[in-house]
Amino acid sequence: MGTHFEWIQDIDPQAGEVGGKAAGLRKLIGWGLAIPTGFVIVDAKKTLDTATLARYYRAMDGGKVAVRSSALGEDGNDHSFAGLYESVLDVEGEDKLVDAVLQCVDSLNSQRAREYRHQHGAHECSMSVVVQRMVDAEAAGVLFSVDPVSGRHDRLVIDAVPGLGEALVSGDETPDHYEYDLDNMLCYQELVGDVATLTAEQRLLLVRQARQAVVAANEPLDMEWAFNKEGELFWLQARPVTTVGSDLNELDTPINPGDVLTRCNIGEMMPGASCPLTFSTTGRAIEHGMQHMHVSYAGRAAITDTWTQVAMCSGKMFLNMTGSAAAGSTVLGIDVKSMGLSLCGRIVDELKPPPKRAIFVRLFGMIKMLWYLHRADAVIEEFKQRAKAFQIPVKGSSAELAMALDESKAFFYEAFAVHLQSSTTSGFASNVLQAMISGGQESSPEEEAEAGRLMAGARDVESAVLVDQLDEIVEEISRHHDAQACFVDTTPRVALAWLRGNGSPVGHKFADFLDRHGHRAYRELCVREVCWSDAPETLVATMQASVAARLTRPLSSVRPDVADVSGLSRGLRWIVPKAHNAVRRREATKSLLVDITNRLKRGYRALGNQLVAENKLDDADLVFFFLHDELMAFVRNTSSHEFNRYWNQHTKMRRRALDFQNRLEFEEICVGAPQPIDGRNRSLDIEGQLVGRPVSRGIVEARARVAFSVTEAAAIQPGEILVAPITDVGWTPYFSMIAGLVTDVGSAVSHGAVIAREYGLPAIVNARYGTKQIKTGDMIRLNADTGVVTIL
Repeated sequence: MGTHFEWIQDIDPQAGEVGGKAAGLRKLIGWGLAIPTGFVIVDAKKTLDTATLARYYRAMDGGKVAVRSSALGEDGNDHSFAGLYESVLDVEGEDKLVDAVLQCVDSLNSQRAREYRHQHGAHECSMSVVVQRMVDAEAAGVLFSVDPVSGRHDRLVIDAVPGLGEALVSGDETPDHYEYDLDNMLCYQELVGDVATLTAEQRLLLVRQARQAVVAANEPLDMEWAFNKEGELFWLQARPVTTVGSDLNELDTPINPGDVLTRCNIGEMMPGASCPLTFSTTGRAIEHGMQHMHVSYAGRAAITDTWTQVAMCSGKMFLNMTGSAAAGSTVLGIDVKSMGLSLCGRIVDELKPPPKRAIFVRLFGMIKMLWYLHRADAVIEEFKQRAKAFQIPVKGSSAELAMALDESKAFFYEAFAVHLQSSTTSGFASNVLQAMISGGQESSPEEEAEAGRLMAGARDVESAVLVDQLDEIVEEISRHHDAQACFVDTTPRVALAWLRGNGSPVGHKFADFLDRHGHRAYRELCVREVCWSDAPETLVATMQASVAARLTRPLSSVRPDVADVSGLSRGLRWIVPKAHNAVRRREATKSLLVDITNRLKRGYRALGNQLVAENKLDDADLVFFFLHDELMAFVRNTSSHEFNRYWNQHTKMRRRALDFQNRLEFEEICVGAPQPIDGRNRSLDIEGQLVGRPVSRGIVEARARVAFSVTEAAAIQPGEILVAPITDVGWTPYFSMIAGLVTDVGSAVSHGAVIAREYGLPAIVNARYGTKQIKTGDMIRLNADTGVVTIL
């Protein structure tokens, strides 16, 4: 339409040529919010119609105005261009107004704007300019309808400063900060001075009007506002929030107010946040397996689609202990105390026992449970035979691949049911051993350490065999004369090529290792994670650290002997070998479960690649940000381009949200819907000591290495004590380097405990706040005879 002038209220809401700021102001009017009077120069040029500009300015009665750029693409969903284009405030007089408009026009082609467009793939655009009456501001600031720092959609954030808001935007002034929850209740604030910039009434007015705008916009908003000296509220800008993803709670399961949830156990199995596809496959399989267990012996009528054992909150999976505690009412010998000890390493006071059923009902339940445990070996063997034939195709059309994946669900669920049956035998034997040592009472740290000693020394445990074989390879590499130059001081890709091409026996050993253990990986039950066989560089990176450590300081691993049981009671002599067998069984079925999961992963990756080839999906990785049923519906859709466009955008937003979900932390035990820990409202009781559960005896003093991921663990130096949230099989290459282990969560049969015992490493699990209180470089004493970690 060329250059022309329009009053903001007269802009066509569907018009695209007015630029981001002008369009946002017009939307504010449509949402019923007040803005300062103003107009827009559409597609402004250097050859400015100054007469028309003067006429519009006089129609506003002159005076001070704000002149702001409004370029096409600015303040959009894809790019913000924040701060790149010009704004001029307190402009008064026609000549100064002309100069200010030209400044905005010139900023369209500034060097920084051109570089931004080039970096973000944005096209050349036109510049419109907004002219509005200046607000004589008593207070001003910004409002985000979601928290841009945490990504939480259940938080609304207000930053406020006295006077104009430019001091806030420029960073020249620290604002008062307020956060509101979904009930419009103030849940956090930071004030700069003794007196708040805004009254409670002003803040609530901002919150209510912003909520009104968000409902109308149907998307999170970043809004600028100002109160004038008379107390009137004006909105100065509204744009989509481009830095956060979808609602972190989008896929939360229903949780009753009294439900007791924990990240223990499942946090080891599924560390960090889970992508939607993992939740709807692995999460659902865990739910199915636990329900199957309760149908088998705990009086549950049938397996249903209701989430009763597993819960999802903010992308993290939890075990619903209340759902599991129902078994205690029908099975003699199961109670909430033993459940807490098994899952969390301690009695969970928040978990209340359900009403007991009649004694004969519970006795019958116990008999059924013992039969369930007794049947484990036969069930496992029969399933292993069928598992050999289980395959998922990786070639074909998207429809064919999707059908195969959908049909595989039943077998995948059964795999979890079998592993849970195997795991239950391990947990049962471990609990019996612990109870026999403590005489049926709550165990002391010394008694827990004694149980750990007796559990040590079990041979042929799959995860320990993995470590032994990998250690042998690492040791042989370290003895090679070219190890430093060709393996350590290079990239994982080059090191892998050297390993496979040097013709030495170690190359064959590495190939044999991948044949047996290549299906394993860090976070191996997450369907998005790639196994070692498919991405061997990830394993080689950890091996490089281990080889470097051996070249610096030769290591010697002394494996503990099988615990001497000759001086023990008859009952303990009977239970110890059974506990060892149970650990072997559990680790073997875990490996089988991961192998089956890996076949599923490959199928989903193949489907993602095929959807890209069929021009339905922008990026193959997006396949992991559908729920399984959503993905099946997406594949079945053959005609609606709008449907495809929606899911491409929405899965990208979910992927962005996963980064925020990974940063959230939760208490070990939560009652009702879990709330992320806000460290600003909580001060840890740091007295230099932490108490956890000893699972492998010994005392060691050394420097700490705090690592939150396998990637961070690559910095471990020989002889350090590893402090981590959890460990899974992906961490095992480092166990030959460390002097001890501390984890925030865990139990006597968790992965870290099993491997630590095999290596004779002092280990304490369930220290809860280890990674928060201990810093890398701290000298600490790990006393795994008493369960105490002391910061020296």
